[in-house]
Amino acid sequence: MKSKFKYILISIVSIVLITVMVAFLDKSCMAHYYFERMMGHEYPNISGYHRVTVDEMNGTTDRDKEQKIKKLMMANKINGIVLFGDIAQKPNIVESSQNEDSKIGPNVLYPIASLQKVYTGIAIQKLINEHKVCLSTTLNKFYPNIPYSNKITIGDLLSHLSGIDDGNQQTLTVLKNENDTLSFIEKNLNSTGKIGKWNYSDSDYALLAGIISKLSGMSYQSYISKNIIIPYKLKNTKFYNQVNNKTDVISGNVQSMGNGLCFENLKKKMSVALGAGGMFSSAIDYWNFINYLTSNKIIPLGTITSSSNKYYDGVYLGKGTFHADGSMNGCQSCFIMSYDSNQTFILFSNNISFKQMLNIRGKLADICFE
Repeated sequence: MKSKFKYILISIVSIVLITVMVAFLDKSCMAHYYFERMMGHEYPNISGYHRVTVDEMNGTTDRDKEQKIKKLMMANKINGIVLFGDIAQKPNIVESSQNEDSKIGPNVLYPIASLQKVYTGIAIQKLINEHKVCLSTTLNKFYPNIPYSNKITIGDLLSHLSGIDDGNQQTLTVLKNENDTLSFIEKNLNSTGKIGKWNYSDSDYALLAGIISKLSGMSYQSYISKNIIIPYKLKNTKFYNQVNNKTDVISGNVQSMGNGLCFENLKKKMSVALGAGGMFSSAIDYWNFINYLTSNKIIPLGTITSSSNKYYDGVYLGKGTFHADGSMNGCQSCFIMSYDSNQTFILFSNNISFKQMLNIRGKLADICFE
């Protein structure tokens, strides 16, 4: 009886020792792996440690996804950068450089085009939440000279249901201030009266930028800076009139579909796109901006995602997701955020067409959300 008990005891002790040894070896290997990543030996383009997560459904690690994204970008000869992972964490970063002079690093200023509409939508939503304006407020309260303004609501503008078409958006010179831009837009837009019909229009968000200014008593730029850029320390997020040196932004040496990225031409277009494409941002700053949004720090996220429209506050709404796309002068940008899983990816590129970007965006979604 004693010998049998002794045998059982030895067996238990052996199992415990083996388990401890395996655990120790696993931790040693993982510690070495973390050390390699922290030192940048495996990923020289990634500065600093970022957590490796594992999808419990299929065991795909962020390292696996990085490799797939690298192959995708190389196969499509993309000059750009992808940030992906848990939006509440530091992002995984994948860079692809086709031209060292046009390398899009994580801190490089980049024209975000329509991704700025998210800023504008949030600002209006903040004013709505503060009861300073309503979704049902009509445009004639602010712009009575625009045809059908007595029937167009703030909600229509936010969802591109206003019936307003963009008119001539070509300017010979860089517009100097917001008043000049608003005068230009109001003069050139076309209000069709087709209210309730989907029609994507930068003019919708330019008018919203003007409304933000009228309600707050400060310029749109000052309002965005005071309420979002400064408090959340987005130091590499700037308006077009704050950037005067072309070397501060992504180089224009790479071209897409024949569109040169001439700095002055870019600023002309940005000066017209008030509230809809007049900002530069680094990839890291935009990642942090989406983080602050989804963590309910700027406004409650539910005030956006509860909308029944397919587009609202600058983003397209899907089941458990929202996304936005931007295109200007050959620069393409996009992000998709899954607020169900907290997974996100951002793509900035300056050498592919908008059509190519949409194709890549779908493939990135397959990789990042698998």
